[in-house]
Amino acid sequence: MPELPDLLYIQKYLHKNIVGRTVLDVQVKQPIVLRVSMESSFESAIRGKAFQRCELNGPFIRFELSDTLDLILNLMLAGKLQHQHPGEKPEGYLCFSLLLDDRTKLNLCDEQKMAKAYLTRSGEYGGIPKYLQQGIPLLDPACTFDVFQSLGAKHSRKQVRVFINDHTVLSSIGNAYADEILFDAGIHPKTFVYKLNADELRRLYDSIAAVMKWGIEKVEAAAQPIHVKVRDHMKVRNRKGEPCPRCGTTIRREGVRGFDVFFCPTCQPASRKTFIDWNKVN
Repeated sequence: MPELPDLLYIQKYLHKNIVGRTVLDVQVKQPIVLRVSMESSFESAIRGKAFQRCELNGPFIRFELSDTLDLILNLMLAGKLQHQHPGEKPEGYLCFSLLLDDRTKLNLCDEQKMAKAYLTRSGEYGGIPKYLQQGIPLLDPACTFDVFQSLGAKHSRKQVRVFINDHTVLSSIGNAYADEILFDAGIHPKTFVYKLNADELRRLYDSIAAVMKWGIEKVEAAAQPIHVKVRDHMKVRNRKGEPCPRCGTTIRREGVRGFDVFFCPTCQPASRKTFIDWNKVN
């Protein structure tokens, strides 16, 4: 899924290239991704509407359209938002396409058909799962260390990887950057939050800010089309079997609540006995 650095890059692009455009026509190929909270069809409701604004709410991309309509996208695991120019092809399985007044298209593509698009009246977000339950935004000045400490105390029985991945607590960290944050902080992903001492909790807080800033800079510098997920800069994510860039130990992969996590067993030593002692495995 696109994560905060990706979403900020996408938002910047959309402000420059999509906001101000009007939808001339609509093509829907996969209606299963659509959720329309009004009597008219998606096609008839959105045709002729202009994009007026683009905002983020956690993993959600919200477009303000004319006539007090909002189009809200959650790209989920494999969804891609593509700005297709004449002569180009859709990037993967096309769910729907919006033909714009400059003859380009805004496409939602998803091979797994898990992405969701919600068309609703502005302000009527109660029917969108988790939209109104987002936690404190990571880059908000209100996300101070004191606030982070209090959140840690409230969720102390969670594993730290689960804690920082919970969008209702922190909005929002995805799987890739969660691995990078914990690597930067030197914390094992299965450590319980209550096991973190004051220095470790502070280190985790600082790593969230530092790694997100690093990710934003790397994605911006890559300057890829918005449908491309930039991950070449990752140090541990999807690096199973490769040497740790810090100490040379083999990067390992484990599971946390059904999700793959990648870590260095030397730089991120386990705080408790785990099923496998990775330092004793070749």
